[in-house]
Amino acid sequence: MIPPISDRNKMKKTTIELTEDQYFFLKEKALELQKQRKHYSIVSIIRDLVETDMKSWRKNTKGQRSGA
Repeated sequence: MIPPISDRNKMKKTTIELTEDQYFFLKEKALELQKQRKHYSIVSIIRDLVETDMKSWRKNTKGQRSGA
């Protein structure tokens, strides 16, 4: 199913480079989560994990810059 045009404009393509250890950890975590969320794809789970980590990193980075 193709998303509506308004949703397609919001999509973004992200490429990340991982070491073998990072890839293995991420894949294992995604497989573990997929067992809990059977209707989720591995790709969507990995995307969610990466986005959550990026938000956490940004939050921590902002706190360090403001002196917290």
